[in-house]
Amino acid sequence: MTSLVNRASRNFLLKHPWQLALALLGITLGVAVVIAIDIALESSLQSFTQAGRAISGTATHRIIGGDGGLDERIYRQLKVDKGLRTLSPVLQSTVILNQFPESRFTLLGIDPFAEKGLQASWQTALTEDQSALAGRLITEPNTLLISEHTAQKLELKVDDWLTISTGQGERKMQVIGLIALSDSLIRHALDNMLITDIATAQEVTGLSGKLSFIDWGMDDIEHQPSVIDAIRDSLPNTAELIAMETHNQAMRQMTEAFSINLNALGLLSLLVGMFLIYNTMTFLVIQRWRLIGSLRLLGVSRKQVFTMIVQEALLLALAGTGTGILLGIVLAQGLLHLVSATVNSIFFRIEGGDWFVSYWQIGKAIGLGVCATLLAVLPPALEAARLAPSTVIIRSQLESGIRRIIKIATSLSLIFILFGLSLAYFSETSIRLGLACIFMLLFGFALMTPGITLVIMKGVEWVTGRLFGVLGKLPPRLVTAEISRTGIAIAALMIAVSATIGMDLMISSFRQTVSDWLKISLQADLYVALPGEKLADNKAAADQQLKTAIAEIPGVARLSSVLHTRIRGEDGLIDASVFELNDQAQHGFLFTHTPQADIWQTFEQQGVFITEPYAYHHQLNPGQDLLLHTAQGQQAFKILAIYKDYSGDRGHIAMSRKLYLRYWPDLGFTGIGIYAQPDTDLNALEPRIAGLMKGAQSVRSNKAIYEASMEVFGQTFAVTEALRWLAAGIAFVGVFGALMALQYERTRQLGILRAIGVTPRQLSIMITSETGLMGLVAGIFSIPVGFIVAYVLIFVVYQRSFGWTMEFHVNTASLFQGLLLALTAALLAGILPSLKMAKTSPAIALRNE
Repeated sequence: MTSLVNRASRNFLLKHPWQLALALLGITLGVAVVIAIDIALESSLQSFTQAGRAISGTATHRIIGGDGGLDERIYRQLKVDKGLRTLSPVLQSTVILNQFPESRFTLLGIDPFAEKGLQASWQTALTEDQSALAGRLITEPNTLLISEHTAQKLELKVDDWLTISTGQGERKMQVIGLIALSDSLIRHALDNMLITDIATAQEVTGLSGKLSFIDWGMDDIEHQPSVIDAIRDSLPNTAELIAMETHNQAMRQMTEAFSINLNALGLLSLLVGMFLIYNTMTFLVIQRWRLIGSLRLLGVSRKQVFTMIVQEALLLALAGTGTGILLGIVLAQGLLHLVSATVNSIFFRIEGGDWFVSYWQIGKAIGLGVCATLLAVLPPALEAARLAPSTVIIRSQLESGIRRIIKIATSLSLIFILFGLSLAYFSETSIRLGLACIFMLLFGFALMTPGITLVIMKGVEWVTGRLFGVLGKLPPRLVTAEISRTGIAIAALMIAVSATIGMDLMISSFRQTVSDWLKISLQADLYVALPGEKLADNKAAADQQLKTAIAEIPGVARLSSVLHTRIRGEDGLIDASVFELNDQAQHGFLFTHTPQADIWQTFEQQGVFITEPYAYHHQLNPGQDLLLHTAQGQQAFKILAIYKDYSGDRGHIAMSRKLYLRYWPDLGFTGIGIYAQPDTDLNALEPRIAGLMKGAQSVRSNKAIYEASMEVFGQTFAVTEALRWLAAGIAFVGVFGALMALQYERTRQLGILRAIGVTPRQLSIMITSETGLMGLVAGIFSIPVGFIVAYVLIFVVYQRSFGWTMEFHVNTASLFQGLLLALTAALLAGILPSLKMAKTSPAIALRNE
């Protein structure tokens, strides 16, 4: 009997290749998006990890300071007085090459002999013939090493000279060797990196006596809590000892919310794919309803029918998952660039390297693909096995049973929706539960869709019947008569379109919020950017001289300044903005609550502001104290207010320059705001100020900064936009195929209509009208669902992810776009079947298989 069942299954599937292709398509596309996101994310983060390993090698700990850096005497103290064996001092700075001004390069100053003990990747890659190159960095001044990959990209060779530009001026340096790296991740980690002796780096950057950090490779003797505590206690207040593992974990935690959101988009694609799989497998079951009934009458058991359908689904799952993994690897190569660009914009700098795939990622993709397929096929498999042989042959039995199931599904939908809303309200700060709320809501509304469709079609039938007679009633009746198939297709399309609308409303709301914030924050007419090392010799004095010179230019009314630095707090380094404000600049702060009348006087003397993200992530409120480490020891600063800021997701603190200089050294400025006198020609003022600039210093108008910031915003959400349209594309292709399969399966019914006198033109109109109605229902229902999705994304998911509060802005273009997407997918699905039926003879259409 088993061989009979298997033969019947094989013969039927081979006669319906389109349905097989459709099922494979749903699995393939869903798995492809999930694994593509996983590969792109992990490859980007691995680039960061490998970049650290290329420099630090086997280091277990790192000693860091704020923007004040580390005094190089700390290295001597630890090496000589404390007797630590494996220490490596490092000075790291960003520089510009005059030959390639559009790119930024990292100048890495190291002690070649100290770093050799840590087995840094670049040193272990040196051949025996190149082993002397590290020593030449010390003995030969103005020399450096670069990777072969960087040399090829810049068209450089050994003994070529480069001109390095810093805030201290220009310095010519010679390439004395090329490092060959076989590992692609490490090769990309060393891209745009210039390796030189630490003394040379200090001379070039003007950071005499300063280090960026000290790497420590702890051995078995040193690996004791008492030793670590002693080293930590010996460090000055502005320095901190951290474990490398903790440092890498902290970097990954910074991107956790971003990763969760991207993975959620991938799972959304898989969810749409599950609906398509369910729809297709339901087709395959319904199309052989009589075959299954005949098998049951011949003695095939319920278990054998169930096993047959599940086995088919399992084979499809394995084939579709395998294809999806291959397609996902191709997609990942395109997504990697977008993900890396977003990580660079929001979190930390990485070099977009090669992608890599782990066995874990492949195993996870296989598990998701197989489990999703089996879950989707369970309802039709159980339904096929449940019915008795006598009722299986009767088609009306199915549809009447489906009507009862729809009533139950509508009741269940309310439970899912209420549970999803409760999850959003009571889950507090959990990002995952916030996203789970969206999936619950989407699933709940999907269950409600067939019932909504029946109600709408009744109204449509009444209207079209009055307007077009009997033929006008047929399209809505065809939708309701086979709601077991049309309902699922509409639900799948509704999910994809509502998610697209929700994401689009969220992005447009965020874009408008950021735009409004920038317009208020950019109070000055012109802004001067002062990049460079903050500890460079005479930088603070040079910045002050530049500020004085700008103030003396005719047309300049007043100035403000800012210093972006990092200060050591209780939980590590904190980003801080140090402001020197005038009355107009104060209007650039958007406080979350109305501040006290004397807040600016208090801000100048003894308090700090914190941004919304910082307040959210650290659970702080105005009136509380913020503990910061200074050269005089730990000091408490009262939090005066919380203000809105969208420049980063981790947040920062703000303090006055007067208060900052009381506890920390003068590091100059990062930027200067210029407020022109009334009626001053800014186009004429800007070049006069630009004439005072040196090196990488620049001046730009507030309009130019606004446009550049909005461009960065667009780049930041490029990956989200790509995935959003990818999910919509999956729904478009899948629903297109599902509706086409539905129409082809109706060949006999449509043949009857042709036989009783319906013309080919009328039949074509009827088919396209039916699919258009299905698209219309999906599009209309997706609009309110999209609003709910957008609301949860804005006020639950993104607030928990990044700590930002946003205003809800309705973009009508997004609504029309979603409606048009649903209609287009549905109408296109009806064109080919209508054309085919118009050319098919009624006699041929009426033949049984």
